[in-house]
Amino acid sequence: MKTLIPFVFLFLCAAAVKSQAPVTDLSTAASSLQSIVTANKDTIDKQQKTLDALDQLDQDAQQVKTFAKRS
Repeated sequence: MKTLIPFVFLFLCAAAVKSQAPVTDLSTAASSLQSIVTANKDTIDKQQKTLDALDQLDQDAQQVKTFAKRS
């Protein structure tokens, strides 16, 4: 039984390994990467705009609290 365990482990590890197809067209890979980079920049820009809006909302809330304390 103890000699069977390493073989089972080896079989399971070998089954988990998947080979990737080689990149045959580098221009396709480069354009894919460029589109991913562009999408990431767009996402980051949207996130920055959201953070700016939340910061403004926080400042407005602090101002309302200040005015409420004065009343």
